[in-house]
Amino acid sequence: MQRLPRNPLRFDPIELYSSVSRDNDYKIEADADHDDFLTKIGESLKSSVQNPNLIHGKRVEALFAHVAGALGRCKFIKQEDSGAMFADGKNLQAPDYSLILHDGRRFMVEVKNFYSGDPHDKFILKKNYVEHLENYAEMHGAELKFAIYFTRLNRWVLLPKSSFLEKGSQYYTTFIHAYPRSEMIELGDRMIGTKPRLGIELIASKEVKAYITDDNEASLTVGDVKIYCDENEIESVAEKNIAFYLIRFGRWTADKPIGITHDDELYSVKFEFTPEDGWDEDQGFAIVGELSSMVSTAYNEMTIYENRVIALDVKADPEIFQVDIPENYKGKDLPLWQLLIKPNDQCLDYNPDEPRK
Repeated sequence: MQRLPRNPLRFDPIELYSSVSRDNDYKIEADADHDDFLTKIGESLKSSVQNPNLIHGKRVEALFAHVAGALGRCKFIKQEDSGAMFADGKNLQAPDYSLILHDGRRFMVEVKNFYSGDPHDKFILKKNYVEHLENYAEMHGAELKFAIYFTRLNRWVLLPKSSFLEKGSQYYTTFIHAYPRSEMIELGDRMIGTKPRLGIELIASKEVKAYITDDNEASLTVGDVKIYCDENEIESVAEKNIAFYLIRFGRWTADKPIGITHDDELYSVKFEFTPEDGWDEDQGFAIVGELSSMVSTAYNEMTIYENRVIALDVKADPEIFQVDIPENYKGKDLPLWQLLIKPNDQCLDYNPDEPRK
């Protein structure tokens, strides 16, 4: 999926000027009004970038479009909550995105960022806020969904209102309650598993001497790269690309690098990646992660540096973050398990209001 071209520098400034002028009685050709407009925009921008909640929220909002686009089941994604809106007396609020799936269904999606790392913490929505979003979605003949990104857990859930708990004037959920009820499968999300270990070996070029320093650091020029799964070398380019994607963006962690010598000379350096909490060998595989989480990790690398947001959106298209794993994939050197997690409203007898045991 690719972003459709548009020219924001040509059209957006005049639209913004038109919007601001309605409350400030600007004239289209008045230099003094132009100066006042630019002053207000500058002050607003400075205030906004100093508001971490706003910055993180807008970044996650942009992230969702790339996640939905990369997962492969959307044929159209459009930012919905922009531009003028006129309505006949109904309480309306436009959700963040309008989605059309390949099967023709339409979703209106409101994106939320929840920073808590405690899976028992409550994420809360006010009922009147939900009602306004529902009114808008109903008017457009679409289903309303809430996409919640649990930032510190690097997990997405997609929920209808019916999957929330209700108390007084609020709807609420927790990660523990929301995750098994998530409908991310509708967008093409899958859990991906394979056999540990995944390995990547950097082979030293024969043209440049490779060696290990007195500080036990390897010095080499890379001449070739080999990738392994369960100690077996992966031969096909397509499988290498998939394995490298899992290594880069999955949840497995690397052991200390291994220096391999031939005839007392450094031949290569190998990195091996395994599940952080171990794995059940009788099961035969371990989960590397969800595709949505891997796309998010890739996007986070481009928009966050040293725990600070450096960009809200990226120039890259969603396809840049996509890994090509067909749903009927049959591997040769890279066996994969693809788990399609369906929502189950009855899966847990769990009440977040009860004391934890």
